[in-house]
Amino acid sequence: MANKNLPINRRHFLRMTATLASGIVVPVGITACSREEEVSRVAPKQTFVQPTMLEAKNGLLDVTLTASYFDTKLAGDDPSKKHPVSLRAYGYDNQGSSYSGPTLVVKGGDQLRIRLVNNMPVNPPFMAFRDPTNYMKPNTTNLHVHGLHVYPGIYSDRKPLEYGDYVVDPNIGGVLPNGDSRQYAYQIPKDHPEGPFYYHPQYHGSSAIQAASLMSGAIMIRGLVDDLPEMAEAKELIFLFQAPYFAHKEIDHNYGVKDGLLEKFAQIANQPTGHGIHSPKEDDVDLQPVLINGVRQPTIVLQSGEVQRWRFINTQVFNYLNLSLDGHTLNQYTIDGWGSATYQEYPDGRSKGKGILLAAGNRSSVLIKAGEPGTYLLRSLPVKIAQGKQTVILPGDILARIVVLESKKAMTLPTTPLPVSSFLKPITDQEFASAGGKKRSIIFNMVGNDNLDPSRNAPSVIEKAMASATVIASEIKESAKKSIAMAKEEFSKMTGKPIEGSKYYPPFVFPTYDYQLQVANVIIQNVILGDVEEWTIFNCNSIAHSFHIHVNPMFITKVNGISVQPYWCDTVALPVGGTPEAPTSVTFRMRFKDFVGPYILHSQMLQYSDLGMVQRVTVVPA
Repeated sequence: MANKNLPINRRHFLRMTATLASGIVVPVGITACSREEEVSRVAPKQTFVQPTMLEAKNGLLDVTLTASYFDTKLAGDDPSKKHPVSLRAYGYDNQGSSYSGPTLVVKGGDQLRIRLVNNMPVNPPFMAFRDPTNYMKPNTTNLHVHGLHVYPGIYSDRKPLEYGDYVVDPNIGGVLPNGDSRQYAYQIPKDHPEGPFYYHPQYHGSSAIQAASLMSGAIMIRGLVDDLPEMAEAKELIFLFQAPYFAHKEIDHNYGVKDGLLEKFAQIANQPTGHGIHSPKEDDVDLQPVLINGVRQPTIVLQSGEVQRWRFINTQVFNYLNLSLDGHTLNQYTIDGWGSATYQEYPDGRSKGKGILLAAGNRSSVLIKAGEPGTYLLRSLPVKIAQGKQTVILPGDILARIVVLESKKAMTLPTTPLPVSSFLKPITDQEFASAGGKKRSIIFNMVGNDNLDPSRNAPSVIEKAMASATVIASEIKESAKKSIAMAKEEFSKMTGKPIEGSKYYPPFVFPTYDYQLQVANVIIQNVILGDVEEWTIFNCNSIAHSFHIHVNPMFITKVNGISVQPYWCDTVALPVGGTPEAPTSVTFRMRFKDFVGPYILHSQMLQYSDLGMVQRVTVVPA
């Protein structure tokens, strides 16, 4: 529900009227005292819903995923108020669609086979004058295993064809709606690091509209750290943080879409941070309410002294999370799916506003040890996502309620150092230099921000007056033409003779192309198998873009040119406050090992990726 009292620069933050070009990827507290008191009077009943878990047996996990529409009800900001929806979602094997796909559990050396069947209805027919609020082929799809280090090409020697993590489908390709299917096969390397990964659609032009429905599911890679006795004893919970978008009567602009549906790109592009959660603060924008595995603000029940391991996966298509648990410490041991030998501790962050920051596509593994009996809140603290001519802040949100019961449990966290795969050995200066020391620069720039984005440049009083005058003059002119035509029609009836101009035809409004699709993979980064390179991603925009690269993880070494404690990840937040003249940046090193073939780097804010903020990477044999 859009707040009509908000100034235009907040209500339309990042309205995408900008032209993007993919070339250089140039395309661009809640205080909860009252809620805590209220919850403390409710009997502790766990409402957290764990997704179905499917584990590999004898080195193989073979599953069929089916994409189709799912008719159900979802809560908005208020958990007690649910809206009927019909959104795209995954089912598996003989099970119908659900709030998330099943969690797929494998370990190094296993093979994961997924047959994707597309039972979504056929795409809307192509029109000569395309509806500017619709976009591409909303029901054509494919599958990306986000973060996995696996082969990205097509197994052309297998009949019928089998696919690796192949997402560079041409416009005529993809898994077509109305019954088409594709067989994916992923051989997990024996030394693959353990941690949380996930799968979602990545068909260029439709990835945002599908992932902003319910099309995602977790992938868990098991390894040595999972075999530690304390880790194995700890109950594991999978958190798929979702923010499905859909039309309903409380939203100002639904673009003619029926309540409960997500059918037009404009629904997620014109207000990408969403609707529903409002804040009176000037710099805050509206926020899409977050669900966990389809449930708004579920309750999790623990016993005092109990240790659990929580897997956080931010499947949102735009928004950040800033995770903090009241009165407790989140002990992080993987960033994305890439492990660490030590814990990074995140105590209650309300006073400093610092929690575990997850950009769109980021994941995290944490251990939590329940403290004193009581009710606590898992929160997303406010996050600054843009800084420049306008500072933009995502307001806080309450994600879950944690009820701790009296108990004499005395579980412990595994001692450090934790086992870490040899795959994650640091990339030293010596290794980088001996590999040739090659460096590359990638530019993220949403072209047209300064001139076209109303969030950055509100029209002046004179411009508003001129625009109003133009509209009024046009309306007067058309009203006069209509009145004259009606008068001629009445006179024609009286005389019984036809009179030219006695019919009024309203003016034809030519469709405007709000979104100019840029073809994917215009720029190709060619890399030789076995190379080690250093890349710097420059952010020319005020917004904190979320950068993701497929297949090989990044070893982050610098932020804004300043050295940081290096760490591994596959999705990273680019710093806010960039301009074309003074961009912000992240620098990383990468080993291009094991696999040749084509894959992509792109903005994980999938609206931008669909618009063209994407490049192809092609690894060729040495």
